[in-house]
Amino acid sequence: MKIIGTFDKEKPQILVPVGIKIDIFDLNGSAEFLIDTGSTISFISESTALKLGLDFSKLLNIEPSTGIGGEAEIYQIDGYTRLTFENETEHKTIQRKNFRVMKHNFCEHVKENTRRKILSLQGIIGMDMIIGFRFTTAGLNYTLEV
Repeated sequence: MKIIGTFDKEKPQILVPVGIKIDIFDLNGSAEFLIDTGSTISFISESTALKLGLDFSKLLNIEPSTGIGGEAEIYQIDGYTRLTFENETEHKTIQRKNFRVMKHNFCEHVKENTRRKILSLQGIIGMDMIIGFRFTTAGLNYTLEV
């Protein structure tokens, strides 16, 4: 299945709408995931988790992740999370076992506008999933084959 788009010159990023189904909690929703080749893992952000109704106390808190802006708590959703990608004519569902949720703890030096930008991300598709995709670009146009 192909997702075709054009980069915005001012904000060259790829945001893909994705349906989310979390089997163990029988939760459904959707979010825009950023395709991020700089991230090693894929995850749902804290804001998306709360929107879906995920209770952090029912998730397994695994290793923290450290970056330039501070530390993030990483939680694991036991069982399967199904991510559904679609275009105008078709859809494809990928099931991921033990999908992750990220909750940020910012350092003092991180400015408020930077915090807002990071927290506005609904989810990330990182290299753990991208390696199974085909991604091509031609000028400002891109094709993502899921």
